[in-house]
Amino acid sequence: MKKICFLALAAIAIAFMIVGCNIEDKDIDAIEELVLSDEVWFDAETPEDSTREQPTMLMATADSIFWWRGPQTPDAPDIFVDPVGDSGYVEWSRHSTGNVNIFAFLPDTGWVHWDKPLGETSEIRGIFRRTGAAADSNRGWVLEKISCAVGKSDNGTITIDSIHIEAVDGDPEVTIEDPLNTFYDVKDLTAFNSAESVTITIYTNSENTVAFLHTIVAIWPIRTPFENMGGGVHQGTWRVQLLEHVPRFAIFDVMHESTLWDEDYAYDYSGVLFPYTIKNE
Repeated sequence: MKKICFLALAAIAIAFMIVGCNIEDKDIDAIEELVLSDEVWFDAETPEDSTREQPTMLMATADSIFWWRGPQTPDAPDIFVDPVGDSGYVEWSRHSTGNVNIFAFLPDTGWVHWDKPLGETSEIRGIFRRTGAAADSNRGWVLEKISCAVGKSDNGTITIDSIHIEAVDGDPEVTIEDPLNTFYDVKDLTAFNSAESVTITIYTNSENTVAFLHTIVAIWPIRTPFENMGGGVHQGTWRVQLLEHVPRFAIFDVMHESTLWDEDYAYDYSGVLFPYTIKNE
C-alpha cells in the first residue's frame, strides 16, 4: 500500500513538472514571437550608413576623408528568454557582416579608396510583463522596459566607458555607464524638447579614437562628428530634431582612428544606442 501511495505521489509530481514546463515553453514562445515581430527595438545595429548618400568629409591636418558603411548582412538573431513569474527577461544579439568604404586624400599619393570588411555584434535586453491572461493575445505579455543597445566589432579594442547627456537647461541629464543594464520604460522614455541643444560627452579607453552621433532629421539620417577633447574624451552638441516622432535610437559611434586613416588597420568599433523620444512644448 505504501508503495502504491509513493508511486501515485511521484506520478502526480511528474505531471505537475510536465505541465509547468509546457506552460513555460508557451510563455517563451510567445515572448520570442513578440521580439521577432518588433520593428523598433530588437533590430539594433550600426546604420547602413547614416551618410551613405551624403558622405561627411572629415579634416585632420592635411588629410581629407569620405567614409560610409555599406549594407550589412545580418545572421539570424540569438534570443534568450527567461520567464520568471509575471516578468520575462530577454537577451537579444545578432552578428552582421559588411564593409566600410573609405576615400582618403593622402599628401603623398592623392585620393585612395579602401574597402574594409566589417564584422560586428549588436546586443540589447528587454523586460516583458504579463498584464493579461494566458488566453489573451501573446499570452498577456507586453514589452515594459528596454535597455540601451551596444555594438562591438569582431576582435575590437575600443570600449566606451561612459556617456554623459545633458540638455542646455540641465533637464534631462543622463549618465550611461552600463548600457545593457540601463533600462528605460518604453512608455516613459527620456524625452527632449523639440530643437533644444544637448551636450554629449563620451569617455573611451583610448586617445586614438574618433566619435560620431547618428540621428534622424525628418526622414534623413545624419552623422555628426564629435570634437576630440584629448585623453579619450569626445564632446559635441546635438540639436534635437524639430518634430515629435516615434521613439528611436541616438547612436554614439566610436572607432579607432586608424580604421579611417590606415589602410592596413582593421575595422575597430564600439557603439551605444540610446533610446529616446521628443516632446513638443
